[in-house]
Amino acid sequence: MKILMVIDSLEKGGKERRMLELIKGLTRTEDHFDIFLLILSDKIDFKQIYELPIQVEVLKRKFKKDPTITFSLKKVISRFKPDVIHSWSTMSSVYLSISNLFSGIPLINASLADAPLHLNIFDKHYLRVKLTTPFTDLFISNSKAGLKSYRTPKKKSVCVYNGVDGERFKNLRPVGDIRSEILGARSGEAFVIAMVATFNDRKDYETLINTAVRMCSYNPSLTFLLVGSGPTLLQLKAKIADEYLKKKQIIFTGKIDDVESVLQIIDVGVLMSKSVNHREGVSNAIIEMMASGKPVIASRGGGTDEVLVDDFNGYLIDSQSEKQLEEKINHLFANRRRLFELGENARQYIMDNFELGKKTSEYIKLYHFLAKQSRV
Repeated sequence: MKILMVIDSLEKGGKERRMLELIKGLTRTEDHFDIFLLILSDKIDFKQIYELPIQVEVLKRKFKKDPTITFSLKKVISRFKPDVIHSWSTMSSVYLSISNLFSGIPLINASLADAPLHLNIFDKHYLRVKLTTPFTDLFISNSKAGLKSYRTPKKKSVCVYNGVDGERFKNLRPVGDIRSEILGARSGEAFVIAMVATFNDRKDYETLINTAVRMCSYNPSLTFLLVGSGPTLLQLKAKIADEYLKKKQIIFTGKIDDVESVLQIIDVGVLMSKSVNHREGVSNAIIEMMASGKPVIASRGGGTDEVLVDDFNGYLIDSQSEKQLEEKINHLFANRRRLFELGENARQYIMDNFELGKKTSEYIKLYHFLAKQSRV
């Protein structure tokens, strides 16, 4: 079966990781899939895409909304003759709705990776979803909350949770090396709390940083690890007194390629989001931390409620609640047995419900169903 996948870019991000994991899963199955990946930008952080047995081509736009891309896409569709087209972003879905208009090839729109509140046509992503609905055969979201937020037609909407590849958490760099490299002299004593996310207005690093500064002032054993980069990083870093940075109680790592290795040294994962303008779908960061055997404290709402079971594999707290975040961290710091129990529950929960092979099988069934329907 031939699958054409199209995405805006391959920068570090949730939908990009979700697509990469699916491609890996498809290449491991007994079914033969001929996969052609088109990237509409030369921004490629996931270099491992070139190591997979698929065709990869960059179709760079002259500017962000370059209409000539529709003609280029049409040529690729005509040349490759896919059985299914799988779009991973709202803009690529707009282009494909035009390019694929008369081909009869099933089009999947898998761009629904969050679950915002109160969406309307003034939101560009929601508008694009509505514009492409007549030309889309199937909407796939990584959360039930995402389908509800975007109000896609029920008869052509499916939730498929992210798949996580267990092999990514094997043969990692030695824990001692990671601790020494990141924590330095604190490597033997630190209790590490980490958030892995892009620094932007949707992620609530501010609540974590405010909590970190307060907690570090009375508990010298704590280390807060902030993993990622983005437009708000420097602004937030400037809020922290030099003493906490020099003592490595609060550490900004920037982008990290082998995040699986770094997750070995953390004790608690955190993901705070601003529910006013953003609610997560099912976050890759959460499932990766849980797959590493770490309990997670996260803002409730959206798809987070579908993966994090409160007081079983972590804790759900109110958005922007510094008080609740502090209470949960202190509880786990003081109760190491409970920390271990939640972590083991988290690991098992991910392997039972988000294992890559199971999620890949769900996609394969959808591909075959759509291809069969198009031939009827």
